[in-house]
Amino acid sequence: MIDISLFQMAWRNLWRNQRRSLVTIVSLAFGFGAIALFAGYTHAIYMGLSNVAIHTDLIGHLTVNKDGWRTMGKLHPARYLLTGEEIEQVRRVVEREIPGARVIERMTASGLVSNGRNSTIFIAEGISAPDMQTLRGPFRNAPGALVADQPHAVTMGEGLADTLGLAQGDPASILVSTIHGQANAADIDVGTTVNTGNLATNDKWMVMPLALVQDQMDAVGRAEYLTIVLPDALDGGAQPEGDDVLLTMFSRPAPDDATSNALRDRLLAVFNAAGLSMEVRTWQEMSTFYRQVRDMYNMIFGMMLAVVLSIVVLSIGNAMSMAVVERTREIGTLRAMGMRRHGISRLFVTESVLLVAVGLAAGLALMLAVRAGVNALDVRYIPPGNTTAIPLYVAFDGVRTLMAAGILSVLAIGAAFMPSRKASRQPITVSLGHV
Repeated sequence: MIDISLFQMAWRNLWRNQRRSLVTIVSLAFGFGAIALFAGYTHAIYMGLSNVAIHTDLIGHLTVNKDGWRTMGKLHPARYLLTGEEIEQVRRVVEREIPGARVIERMTASGLVSNGRNSTIFIAEGISAPDMQTLRGPFRNAPGALVADQPHAVTMGEGLADTLGLAQGDPASILVSTIHGQANAADIDVGTTVNTGNLATNDKWMVMPLALVQDQMDAVGRAEYLTIVLPDALDGGAQPEGDDVLLTMFSRPAPDDATSNALRDRLLAVFNAAGLSMEVRTWQEMSTFYRQVRDMYNMIFGMMLAVVLSIVVLSIGNAMSMAVVERTREIGTLRAMGMRRHGISRLFVTESVLLVAVGLAAGLALMLAVRAGVNALDVRYIPPGNTTAIPLYVAFDGVRTLMAAGILSVLAIGAAFMPSRKASRQPITVSLGHV
């Protein structure tokens, strides 16, 4: 049962030294606000990177390929390609296990692309135009889509187009090696150019119609791997345009690790039971960049949390220690009046709890105000490795904010309990005679 009188007494005691309490609350508010703000920023970065990986880099949510394709597929491509029958088997399993999901056939190609005078290397993803729109999800209206009625039109990275002096509508030719090791050439048209946003891919990336890639690779009806798009990403509502596309990237959550791993394990079990030797990978496993950035920011957040916690807890501990020393005679009087030792500790711990509660509330309000201001200012910056500016967007990470608040509360209670426990154990005569 909550002792209201204890909280009332603790609240009055808290403001007996207003300057000290205010300084402690301000330090707690700024520390907690900074942690919550950085947690929200990194949370937005995680959502942005996940959407880039899934929808912009066309990774999808899950990837299915023949077991061994990643290690031996380049040496023996014909052996590790999925046949039409295997594709249909996988499709039936996915439709049964994940109702509403889409299975998309994919094939890659690489070789030389030429403008008739100069040539350079390219790396292409083969996918049909409707499937590409499905895979792009909330960003299907962004530039770079394939056109269904243009079977030889490709989407080319701006850097690659600039290298060859090509523009939209210009013809070009490609030279690839088939799965049997023979050279094959074809004429293509530059359907559109798009900035990939990545320096490493912008000068060599293309997206080609799947049928064109299959024909050039001498693998009609086959696929290297299959991409699975979960039902949640297949909404048909209004699509964002312009700057709203960038903001959607930072506010649209993707399946977390637990969800992705559970789906992967379920599909693997069904494939094995059906005699299909397949490998299933999650989008987290496919996107090395996402994992590296997430691990780096998690480490930075942990270090920042440790530093802020140290400063704030020392501030609270100092404030409570000073309060205990200044009120030693008061403690002796309360003990002489019959208050037990644990009652003294409860009183100071309650003061610490109230101090932390006010500080956390102020810090949360400060964080929300700064977050709203930053998002309204529409600050843009170019991250490392990118070629386009993105908005500085701060989300709200409730899980890590609550975790930081919980850790602060526990440590603050400990910081108040130790000095109050020591003071409550002093003999009453010693406490009453304290000067």
